[in-house]
Order: sequence, then C-alpha cells, then structure tokens
Amino acid sequence: MANAAPYIRSMEPKIRRLTNKYSAITAVTSFVTQPIPGADELIVVPIHYWFSASLTRARGVPLLRAPWLQVSKIIWGGAAVRLFANFTLGLVPVAGLFSNAITAVALTELLGRYLDGALSSPAAAPPISLRTIRDVVASSRRARRSRPSWPAIRRAYQRSVPRPTPA
Repeated sequence: MANAAPYIRSMEPKIRRLTNKYSAITAVTSFVTQPIPGADELIVVPIHYWFSASLTRARGVPLLRAPWLQVSKIIWGGAAVRLFANFTLGLVPVAGLFSNAITAVALTELLGRYLDGALSSPAAAPPISLRTIRDVVASSRRARRSRPSWPAIRRAYQRSVPRPTPA
C-alpha cells in the first residue's frame, strides 16, 4: 500500500474507540462461528459495512462521499482471503479459532485506518489491492505463530555452561 501511505495515520481517540469496539465484535463473532465454514464471513461482512457507515458518520462526512468501491474491495477481498485462510489453518482445532479472530481484527483495523485516512484527506482515496489485504491478513497470522525458541534457548544454555576441564 505504498501509494496509500499518506492516508495511514494515527486515529483520533473517538475513531480509535470505534475501531476497537468493532474489532472486538468481529473477533468474538469470528471466534464463535469458526466451526461452521463460511458462516463468520457471512456475519462479519455486514458488520464491516455497518462499521464503515458508523465511522463515516463519526467523521461528519455524508455517507455518499465515502470511497465505497475501495471499502467494498477491502471487505469482500478480506472475506475471501480469510475464507481461504480458514480452510488451511481452520482445520486445526484451537489454532483455527484464534487465527480466525485475529484475522478479523486485522481486517477491521485495515478498514478503519484506510477509511479514516481517506475521509480526512481532501484528495481522492487511493486504490487498494488484494495483495495489500492478503499481506495484512497473513502478517496477522504470522504474528500469532511465533517460531519455537526452544532450540535457541538450548544452544544458549549449552554455551553458557563451562565445560569440565580434564584433571
């Protein structure tokens, strides 16, 4: 999202609270509906549209001035990416639940940041690509799955213990 960098900025406290509220709603919804494939996307998509309308109203902008084409790309592209991610990692019982919730939060955060930046700028909203959405969802999943550090801890421990000297 190199061309959209000026639009990604820190949010006002009111917008941050609204984004956090909808992130929590989408996380809980995704967590609860994860066992049913595709059900969370069917529920989260309308929540994201409602969030977009609420954020637009909170910024004091008429609903028709929002960049709905780009918002729809984020929402539907994110739903497609999340659905694909659910079929890969969703088969793992506990990991699928948390991965689903984390990707919902990441997508809500992207949507909130993009829409807030686009509405606060007088210039036209920059286009967003499916690659950007995929990268945001994938990076949120990677952050959840940290590398196991046991081999590194074991190596550090073995190096710190002095070797016995022959007598």
